[in-house]
Formats: sequence, structure tokens, C-alpha cells
Amino acid sequence: MSTNFPILNYEFALNQLGGNEALLSKMLGKFFSEFENVSVEIVGFIEVSDIKSANMLVHTVKGISGNLGLQALHDCSTRFDTELRTGMPSQVIIDEFGKTVAATCLEIKQMEQNEAPKIRPISPSLSMEKCKSELIERLQKNEFIDDETLWNCVVGLDFSESDAKHLVRLIEELQYPQAIAKIKEKT
Repeated sequence: MSTNFPILNYEFALNQLGGNEALLSKMLGKFFSEFENVSVEIVGFIEVSDIKSANMLVHTVKGISGNLGLQALHDCSTRFDTELRTGMPSQVIIDEFGKTVAATCLEIKQMEQNEAPKIRPISPSLSMEKCKSELIERLQKNEFIDDETLWNCVVGLDFSESDAKHLVRLIEELQYPQAIAKIKEKT
């Protein structure tokens, strides 16, 4: 595995997404679900001499890992991509890629397990009606809601902790109609 780079440069990744931690968490989870078995797919392509398909998949991993701050995987993918463009890759790079993907996915999974959403203790600065109307209006317009505004509005709705977590999860997953229904149902 490439030891010169961290598996995840969290600050870089967070900066890439404008500081939106929820979006970063979602994107890393999506990366995990879509690319957990990518090394097996690539080896399959190489075994049948489909270098073009292997190269396209490695190139995709390279781009996404670079944007998400998965630096060790990006470095390894870059070197793997170079070898694939010149022909059959070495077993060394194939093995390193597999190990780096596994280490990256393990890191993401461990982060996910440690990131159960928590309601932050913020004193609501808006009335319940103002929180309700602002949230519904912004959700209906599909507007981005920054974390601080979201948390202040959710706290202002005076939901139970489990209802508040569920509402935040709906909004973070862009399930706006369900979030609006929940706000109307609980207030």
C-alpha cells in the first residue's frame, strides 16, 4: 500500500465540498458502496485481457478518490492507470491497488460507525412557527440549508431527539417531501 499519503485527507475533502460534513459523509458512503469490490472487477477485466475496461474503471476510481481526498488510493490509482495505458499492469500494482481499496473502505466504514448523528445543544433563536415556515419554504424550493441553520431550526421545532435525528437524516439525504411531511405531522 502507498505509505506516502494518508488514506483520507479529511480537511481537503471537507474543503472540496464547501465544509458540508453531511455531504462528505454521504459521498464517502456512496464511494464505499459502489467501489468496495472494484479491485475484483478490475482483476476480472485483466484476466480476460480487457485492458480498456480495466483502465476506464481505474481512471474512474482515480478521479473520484482525488476529489474525495482519498489520497493513498488516488496515488495508487494514478500509478495503476499509467501502467494500464502502457499495456498489461504488473502484479505488484494490482496487489497494491487491492490492498489500498480495502484499507480505504475500512477507513470509511470505521468513520461511518463513529458518526451517528447527534443533535447539537443549540439554543433556538427562532420561534417554532418561524422554524417550521423557514424549513418548509426552503425545502419546497430545494434550497441548500447550511448546517447551523438546519440545527437551529430543528432544535426550534422542539422535536424529540429521535424525531429530530430522523428529520435531519431526511434532509441530508435530500428526501425533501418526506421531511416536509414530518415537519407538518409533528408541529
